[in-house]
Amino acid sequence: MIEIQIAGAGAGKTYGLSQRIFECNNLNDSHKVIYAITYTNSAKNKISETIIKKYGYVPEKIKIETVHSFFLNEIIYPFSKYSISEIFNNAVSFKLPDADALKNYKKRILKEKQIIHNEDVFKKAKIIIDRDNSKHGSKLKKSKVDLIVSHITSKISHIFIDEAQDLDFDALKAFEILGLNNIKTYMIGDPKQAIKNPTDFNGFIELCKSKESDFYKILPNNNITKRLPKEILKISNIFCPLDQKQEVENNKKGNAYYLTSKESDFYKIIEHYKSDNKLIFIEKRQHIYNTHNISKNIFFPLTLEDKLRNLKKYSHLDKDLFIKSISNELKNQLEVNNIQNVLKEFQVKYCSMETSEYAELKETLINSLNNSESKYIVQSIDSVKGLESDVCLFILNEIMFNYLIGNITVDKHHNKIWKKLYVALTRTNETLIFVVDMSLFPNISLGKIIQEFGNLEIIKFDFFKSQNF
Repeated sequence: MIEIQIAGAGAGKTYGLSQRIFECNNLNDSHKVIYAITYTNSAKNKISETIIKKYGYVPEKIKIETVHSFFLNEIIYPFSKYSISEIFNNAVSFKLPDADALKNYKKRILKEKQIIHNEDVFKKAKIIIDRDNSKHGSKLKKSKVDLIVSHITSKISHIFIDEAQDLDFDALKAFEILGLNNIKTYMIGDPKQAIKNPTDFNGFIELCKSKESDFYKILPNNNITKRLPKEILKISNIFCPLDQKQEVENNKKGNAYYLTSKESDFYKIIEHYKSDNKLIFIEKRQHIYNTHNISKNIFFPLTLEDKLRNLKKYSHLDKDLFIKSISNELKNQLEVNNIQNVLKEFQVKYCSMETSEYAELKETLINSLNNSESKYIVQSIDSVKGLESDVCLFILNEIMFNYLIGNITVDKHHNKIWKKLYVALTRTNETLIFVVDMSLFPNISLGKIIQEFGNLEIIKFDFFKSQNF
């Protein structure tokens, strides 16, 4: 059985899913486990906290995992050799090169080390349990798949999937296979927030509807929001399909303001909310606004990391801590030295580098240096999805502004940018401030921007009034 529920922003998706898990656990008298699956660790922690609040601990029969961990631990690690003659015992998630040839080379090196990149986890898991895949053409291979699925379903009674819109089609199909093999599967998600894979969740829902089977149940949409105030809902509903427009459960009014860089205290206001840990976000890195923090680790090329791990001089040290210490050392050196000297000292102290290793590490250091020189480290829209705050600052650029005012062609409706905008509009519980830095608007005048805000009933922000001065 596969149940699918569409629920909008602030509808209490995680709470509702947790209640279903409680009901299921209370009725579960078998040896089988119940899985709660999320896309991110932060969402995993949120479900864990809800369950601990209910029971005081996480019951033994309830397993809470990210979707990647679930596929790795339940499908790929134990069964990839048996099913597709490939061995994996580790996974990594560093950024791969954009060029296909270099990306495939990286993946090939990883595979030789029995490592899978997270980018391939969904596809590989689906192949392993999909008896109709071309890799399982013979009766023997199909029987292997059947045995694997039988083994998995003998252990698991239910799978509850939060934020299902983040999954791609391969992941959704893998869960469908399990759902059609006696694991009761419940998915809840919001297609309007499908940033990573904008069309896959909707496409999967339509596919399930077309099958008209007792194995599929599409539940009524949950369009009631418990969190968003009325003034925000008036704007966010513009970006909802007709059957997913939301209604507010409470009478909270909320506020929608705009703030422009023509104000004398513009940067001070941003600094105030940043120091107060409010959500401040932008579509992508632009001008003085960066979405990455230099405190993140510097990642070495794989071949270079191998060299470092096998240095006899440091063989007595914990290898992971040793690599991390070198990463921190390079970050510290970047603050007082130029990149060429940092790389030179690295080779003198540790090891020589091939031309490709040198170039790749240099590029990494350049990116870290660029990040550190940004005036403001803010978050991307992608990174704040699932988060909320009483006050949110949304730094607009021309692209987002044109989407906000509807200055786009019909073919761009409900695409990735459209859905990013919906996510940005729905992070606040009370006040949303549209931040307009005119350096990000080379082609639109301030007068035009203010006029369009007026059309949306978004008013000018008065910081001192908001602070009750």
